[in-house]
Amino acid sequence: MLLLLPSAFLTSLGIGVINLGMLFVVKDEYRASPSAVGWFAALWAITYFLGCVALRPLHQRIGARLSMAAMNLGTALLLLAHLFTRNLASAFLVYGLYGFITALFWPRLMGWLSSGLEGQALSRATNAFSFSWSSGGIVAPYLAGLLAERGRFLPVYVSIGVFAATGLFIALSGRLVATPPFAPSPLAPAAKGAGGPPGADAEGGTRAEATDRSTPLRFPAWIGVFLLYALLSVFFNIFPLFAKDELRLSESRIGLILLIRAVSTTAGFWILGRVETWHFKKAYIVAPIAIALLIDLAFIGVRSPLLFGVLLAVAGFFHAMAYNNSIFYGVSGALDRDQRMTIHEALLTAGQILGSL
Repeated sequence: MLLLLPSAFLTSLGIGVINLGMLFVVKDEYRASPSAVGWFAALWAITYFLGCVALRPLHQRIGARLSMAAMNLGTALLLLAHLFTRNLASAFLVYGLYGFITALFWPRLMGWLSSGLEGQALSRATNAFSFSWSSGGIVAPYLAGLLAERGRFLPVYVSIGVFAATGLFIALSGRLVATPPFAPSPLAPAAKGAGGPPGADAEGGTRAEATDRSTPLRFPAWIGVFLLYALLSVFFNIFPLFAKDELRLSESRIGLILLIRAVSTTAGFWILGRVETWHFKKAYIVAPIAIALLIDLAFIGVRSPLLFGVLLAVAGFFHAMAYNNSIFYGVSGALDRDQRMTIHEALLTAGQILGSL
């Protein structure tokens, strides 16, 4: 936890700042057309989806810590390279490559975090992770808006610093976490005193003698996270531009509205981590999708920033529920948790692509 939770927070912070900051850069500095901005907003999700599929074989060859460090340090270098070119073509190339290598981070972290855990212990671990990354998401949009008002490229500079510091923290984390720092997960021996069941290794891999006890509820949970991201992705990628052009809101006010959604999502993770009533209950899998659809319909005709904030707060809570369902049921009883987390990330990203386009 000393490694994984801070890494999730810092990486989420860096992603949130650069994703919103680059939208303002592309629109205001590079004078991209509305359709180009829309494609740019979807590009990260598209290449991340491709990365989740294409980089899966690497999970069998390199350890989780090396994979996570490489993503952060690689992203810092890509963004630094863009500062020397500063044009629309470079922005598309760098943003696409950054999305692709992001697949080195989240599936590996979640697979390692959930290794050897089931039931309430699994729920608490996944919710601690979700609370960490969503806390980074609370800070990121408002920070990105404040920085963008003071200089269009300030979010890029700050993101480079966050990614570089996080990558170094992960790479040097052997002093905090007593596991082989860069051992390939499937071959790594179980950490001494780790307390996991037979079949769990030090960095989230599994061994052949364990028995798979997966739940079929993972399938409706995966469908749920795909549909929810398709319904709500307009708020992640399109709303900032709509708010700036149509509502005439400043970057910091846009960030503040998005912050409300992030606070609600984080609160949802905190609540879900402390109650068990939703475990293995089908109604809690269906409810987020129904609510998200109603919220989408309610947005028709809304022009008040206050109402946007209220609706986004409700959406944020049910976002947490659908995301939580997908992780919990995906890894519950599973052996290859890296693969299950890759499926989780690929599905939510596919939903985000579909909804944005």
